Amino acid sequence: MTSEAKGYRHGKLVVTLVVIACVLAPIAGTAIWINNQVTKTDRYVRTIKPLASDPRIQATIADNVTRTLFANVDVRARAEQALPPRADFLAPAITTGLHTFVENTTKGFLASDAFQKLWVEVNTRAHKQLVKVLTGKGGKLVETKNGQVVVNLAPALAKIEQRLHDRGIDIFDRIPPSAIPSNFVILDSKQLENGQRGVRLLKTLAIALPLLVLALIAAAIALSGRRRRTLLQASLGIAASMVVLGALLTIGRSIYLDQVVGPNLPDPAATAFYETLVHYLRLGVRIVAGVALLVAVVAWVTGPYKSAVGIRGWFGSGTNWAQGKSGVAATPFGHWVSANKRALRVGAVLVPAAIFLLWNSPSLTVLIVLLAITVLLLLAVEVVGRAPPAEYGTPTSAT
Repeated sequence: MTSEAKGYRHGKLVVTLVVIACVLAPIAGTAIWINNQVTKTDRYVRTIKPLASDPRIQATIADNVTRTLFANVDVRARAEQALPPRADFLAPAITTGLHTFVENTTKGFLASDAFQKLWVEVNTRAHKQLVKVLTGKGGKLVETKNGQVVVNLAPALAKIEQRLHDRGIDIFDRIPPSAIPSNFVILDSKQLENGQRGVRLLKTLAIALPLLVLALIAAAIALSGRRRRTLLQASLGIAASMVVLGALLTIGRSIYLDQVVGPNLPDPAATAFYETLVHYLRLGVRIVAGVALLVAVVAWVTGPYKSAVGIRGWFGSGTNWAQGKSGVAATPFGHWVSANKRALRVGAVLVPAAIFLLWNSPSLTVLIVLLAITVLLLLAVEVVGRAPPAEYGTPTSAT
């Protein structure tokens, strides 16, 4: 086989590895999100905590709780019994007024700090049951039944009943808590079982898939005859795959609203739930896309492309002052940087990366700042660590 044929086969293999890596990257990102944000209690609670203060969720819960209370007590009949015969026409107005009062009392509780705390406590306790939901085993506080994912709101309902009692409304006191179907349906789908199987598979692959993507990219670069170009292509491909994943999340919201959510959860509340649930996945998509684009820019700027050479020339002309006879590069510090350039490059990348990984809740702003710091550190190493021209460092002999 000729060298040209070998090169062609290597080229096809490199392209195949890059394409497979780019296809697997969104799946790997989704698997990591499911593993980190859903199956870990602290991250799960952090994800759903904002729902407690979302007006759309509060309105839905208030309506659900009020409907539940009135479904278990015939308020109008009670009012007619308590009123004299000549005044029983007031029963409908009393019922309407009490309904409004109960709903406003419920909304007041849902907007309080007490409910925010209760929401966190309930979801923290319920997290293990949620994991059972995702693995198809059900639970007590979060249940699966007839293709539904249900959150038990009994603790919140008990608090609301106590508030009503404190305000003189004791008509609901005789209802046993076990008789109140205080469930909040957040997902209603006959395909839940299929989704549970998919979650179990993705959770299993949460570690293997990212490592596989990195291994495929590393293998493609190692086999490539033009490694910088392959790195550039792989980076752009990963960024494009993240854009596709972001588009799929937007499409997924429509599918969730149209085919998954049941009648118990109105569209505004369902939208709030979906947007909150995928918030960190979307943030991860932006982070990966941003890092991939940064790597692509570095690969392009350092490449042999005409425009890149022009940019490097412009940058070099602006840094000659640091590399001349009296520049920083000619000082002992500059010589030390030049001698340790490889270690300093690694440190310039690893230190910001470690800060990002150890950050409790990194935002897109944090990522941008850390990337900027990384670029500046790398540029400083290149400028300061570049030895000055020979004529500045060693005197020439007279002829």
